[in-house]
Amino acid sequence: MARQNFIGFVISQGKMDKTVKVRVMQKVLNQKLQKEYLKKKDFLVHDEANICKEGDLVRIEATRPLSARKSFAVAEIKKNKGEEFQHYQEEAKRLVAEEETRKRQDLLRRRELYDNNSSTLYDDLDEVKMLRKPYSELSEEEREKIASLKLKYGISNWDTDFENQELYMSDLWHLSNKLESIRSDLELSKKLDHIIAQGESNTAFKMLINRLELDPATTKRNIMKNKMRKFLQTASREELGQWGIDL
Repeated sequence: MARQNFIGFVISQGKMDKTVKVRVMQKVLNQKLQKEYLKKKDFLVHDEANICKEGDLVRIEATRPLSARKSFAVAEIKKNKGEEFQHYQEEAKRLVAEEETRKRQDLLRRRELYDNNSSTLYDDLDEVKMLRKPYSELSEEEREKIASLKLKYGISNWDTDFENQELYMSDLWHLSNKLESIRSDLELSKKLDHIIAQGESNTAFKMLINRLELDPATTKRNIMKNKMRKFLQTASREELGQWGIDL
């Protein structure tokens, strides 16, 4: 009499000696609905040599009861996908470790460059503007400067021909203006903190709350500061001077 056979995937390995868990998918007909669906069943299977890996497609065969829950043994490994997956995992870990090492070394080089180079972003933008010419016309010193800027800011590609100079430089000017705007906002925020802290004793504070019709007793500090900042951001330097605020 032929022994019972199933084809299934190894879903667990290494938790018990000489034992793996195999999941078998079988088609079952629902008599009421007259529709087939997949039913899964897990078997504890004897693996004498401990050679099966998770993901392997195996054929299991009924045998004498080997324990209370184990009465099947691995008869054949159909596809050794588990070993391939394990190799893939090891290779992925190696590649991730190499990538992290490379990024860490790059970060250390950039940090060292920052520590040894006192130039600011504004200075570097000026350097870039000076390098607006074909790469072949650059001197050796200028090429070294380009290499230094690429390393400092993590630039992987440098437009050596500057074919689209107007767009490139507009991006730089936008960045420069953005930085200047951030600097102005920070300076304005510090000034407002000082003005609000002095309260009624500060002339600019009195003029601002009268102009904006604010009540210091009922208006929260953060709301008052935001309204003052929005109002002063639209003011010109001359108007700011009249309010006693110099940025």
